[in-house]
Amino acid sequence: MNFWTYLLPALVLFLEVGFPFGLFVPGGDTLLLALGALAGEGKLALFPLLPLLFLGSYLGHGMGYGLGRILGPKVLKRFPEKLKQQATRLLNRFGPSALLVAPFVPGLRTVVPFLLGALGFPWLPYLALTALGSLLWSQGLVLLAYFLGEKLSPWLLWPALLLLALLPLLRRKGRA
Repeated sequence: MNFWTYLLPALVLFLEVGFPFGLFVPGGDTLLLALGALAGEGKLALFPLLPLLFLGSYLGHGMGYGLGRILGPKVLKRFPEKLKQQATRLLNRFGPSALLVAPFVPGLRTVVPFLLGALGFPWLPYLALTALGSLLWSQGLVLLAYFLGEKLSPWLLWPALLLLALLPLLRRKGRA
């Protein structure tokens, strides 16, 4: 495999987590699970995949925080009100440990770093907590799918991953 095969997914994570358009193009969870399954089938190597995915997520969180610090209240007005309310509830309920939970929730993984930056959350605790959250999210999902990919037949694994990918869309349609 060439280097772009590993770098492109990390770039996708960086863009999804670090910039507001990640709200409209979620897919990080699905991407991580698919990459893990491919690695479990022997089609990708875990190294350099795991470190690059961590870096993409971590740097994306840093970019989101930085944009929040710089653009703050101006851009916050443009976020969907429902998503701002969810993020604020998450921050009020879990405090800084929300950074450990947010990567697992599509939309919130984009809003929480921006919101913490806009609110002036201290930089050093942010870096430490977001490193742990990025590590748990990126490595955890890839390794879960990796071990499933090693053990399950592709005929079982890929339909299950497809169902997981479609689940957020089905939830949205059910609410409408």
